[in-house]
Amino acid sequence: MAQPQNPQPAGQIPAHRRLDDLDPAILRAVGDLSLPPLWVPPQGLSIGSHLNKLDGDSLEFKQHRTYTPGDDVRRVDWALYGRSKRLYTRLVQDEHLPRLVLALDTSASMATGGWSDKFRATIELCLQLALIGLNSGYAVRVLPFGESVASEGAINVIHPRQLLGSLRQRLAGLEPAGPTNFDALGQASLDWRNQGAMVVVLTDLLQDVDDDALNEPTPENLPGLPLTASERGHLDSVRPQARRRLLLSSQMVARSLRFMSHPNIRGVLCQVAGQQDQDLSQARQIIDMESGVLQRLAFTRAASRAYRRIRLAHAAGLAGAARSLNLGHAQFNAYDQPDHNRSAVQQILTAVASQGYAGEPADIEAA
Repeated sequence: MAQPQNPQPAGQIPAHRRLDDLDPAILRAVGDLSLPPLWVPPQGLSIGSHLNKLDGDSLEFKQHRTYTPGDDVRRVDWALYGRSKRLYTRLVQDEHLPRLVLALDTSASMATGGWSDKFRATIELCLQLALIGLNSGYAVRVLPFGESVASEGAINVIHPRQLLGSLRQRLAGLEPAGPTNFDALGQASLDWRNQGAMVVVLTDLLQDVDDDALNEPTPENLPGLPLTASERGHLDSVRPQARRRLLLSSQMVARSLRFMSHPNIRGVLCQVAGQQDQDLSQARQIIDMESGVLQRLAFTRAASRAYRRIRLAHAAGLAGAARSLNLGHAQFNAYDQPDHNRSAVQQILTAVASQGYAGEPADIEAA
């Protein structure tokens, strides 16, 4: 088993201990952006500042309804009764506190190219989204997950001061390790489903498929992937074996994240990629994990083009997976954002609004 390595110079401070050099400009770059203010979950029951579509206990009048036995007599509109001699119940709108859950993948693949390549950039994106959530009146929770999701690892963000303080310190202490377990994330989502939440999953969305699974019939419980014509084109551009692996991987992701299609959840799958993920020329050497032998690498242009086709096909399959769950899909290329990630954040907000229908709806077919 081989793993790409970027050797760290002797005596250099580990990258994850250098988050104190975080440029506050990344927060200023998105300070004027906001989450959609009108979305409310159909069963949001918590008290807060945003009006729900349900009948509730706020002071905001909604409409009158003919009184029926069992209605709260305190809500009878007696002034209207005096004019009409008929009993009407006064309905008001419910209030709820909208929630933003930022699920941060901490699996080993997030450290490909070194902690500071992909994982650090994803943390910066997480801090930006947390600021937008706070500015939009959302209760923000950052939830690191990998092989498991520990409830004590959840971080509730109350004030913007935490972004460059306690939150940054806690995120800086994370060490990406182990596999990605989306099923564990689903087990931790029960309170979101009860209370309603907007969920952004920050992950590379890499789901391993072993060779045995490729040679077996496709399981019946895997969902179909609605794909646009351009997405099909990307998948058709790779070899049949690779296409089957990518489709199966995307279907497995969709099955594991099925909990996010709950009506009380509005979500986005944000597919992150580091510099080394995007360009094979960045992987200069590998270390064989069994023998410890260091091997130099040289990549041809043909190999780089083939790798790019694989990346586009992977993104196409995952876009179909998100669409099958009625989720938005966004891509974040670390260190490819000259505007301090503002354009990437805007893409994520657009994906929130699209709720899985972005693309070419007239051309969507299931794979």
